[in-house]
Amino acid sequence: MKVKFLPQAFLAATLLISWGVVSPAISHAEKGDKIPDQMLSGTIIQYDENNNMVIVEKGTPVPEPQKSLAAIVPLTAEQQIELEKEKQLEKEIKDEAKSLPVYHIDNPDPQPGLKVIYDGEGFIKDIILPDQKEINWDLYIRRIR
Repeated sequence: MKVKFLPQAFLAATLLISWGVVSPAISHAEKGDKIPDQMLSGTIIQYDENNNMVIVEKGTPVPEPQKSLAAIVPLTAEQQIELEKEKQLEKEIKDEAKSLPVYHIDNPDPQPGLKVIYDGEGFIKDIILPDQKEINWDLYIRRIR
C-alpha cells in the first residue's frame, strides 16, 4: 500500500509546487507591467481598469520572407556581377551605419484605458492614451551611443 502511495504523493507534490512557481509568472505577465514590443501583426490591445492586458483584436502571424528568385533561377554572368556590386554597396552602407548613434525607445508604462495598435510586421504602430493625448516621444527616446 505504501509503495503505490509514495509515487502518487511525489507526483502530486511536484505538480502543486510547479503550479505555484508558474502561476505568479503568468499573473505577472498578464498584469501589464510592460507593453509588449511585438505581437502578431494587426493586433490591438487595451488595458482594463485593473491594468490587465485585453486583446481587442487578435492579429495574424507575420508572414515569413519568401526565397529570392536568384535562389531558384540561375543568374547570368552580368547579373552575377550586378549582384556582387549590390552586396559590396550594402556592406559599405552597413560599415558607415556603425558610426551613427543608436536610440532606444522606451514604451510608456501601461495604464487603464491605454490602447496599443501593432503594424503588419507585429511592431508597435500607435499608442493611444486614455485621454487621447498625443505621446511626446522625446520623453521615451534615450541615446545609447
